[in-house]
Parts: sequence; C-alpha cells; structure tokens
Amino acid sequence: MTHYKLHVLVCNDSDCMAKGSQQLYERLTQFVKERNLKEAVKVSKSTCLDDCDIGPNLLVYPKGVIYNNVNAENLKTIIEAHLKRKVASNLTHHKMLE
Repeated sequence: MTHYKLHVLVCNDSDCMAKGSQQLYERLTQFVKERNLKEAVKVSKSTCLDDCDIGPNLLVYPKGVIYNNVNAENLKTIIEAHLKRKVASNLTHHKMLE
C-alpha cells in the first residue's frame, strides 16, 4: 500500500465541471506525472465539495484544506505549499480544525 504525502480531491460535480474542473483534474495529474510525484501525491475526482458558486474546488489532505476558484496557475502553488507541509493561505477558503 502506498502512503501518499497528499491526497488531492478535485470536485467533479456538474457545477464545477461546467467551470473546468475536468481540465483542472487532467492538468493536475499531468503536473504530478511531469514532476515524478506519483509516489507522493494521489489525485482523485470527488463529488460535490459545496460552494458550487465559487468552484472549481479542490480538497487537499491531510490538512483538510478546501481551495475555491482554482485554476491551472494555482495548482503549482497549492501542491508545492502542501509538499512543504504548509498551506497556500492566500488561496484558501476553508480549513478543517486540527
């Protein structure tokens, strides 16, 4: 069993799909592959993460941080921050209690 550093869930519900979440998912999986992060970062599609009006949305574990209005330019910032065990605070909307 692989123990990932990060699990990134990309909302794949209809509202986020209409705002480009499928392309975001594809870009994120490509980013992980290009940087040889497949052993460290798992990328999955998710059902609704709420806040549909400000999607597309990502949820990043283990911190439990939700990012809204994510675009391809934000992905690198988000992933690199979390790999350093930090949060891209300027891009967050919600964070679970620790």
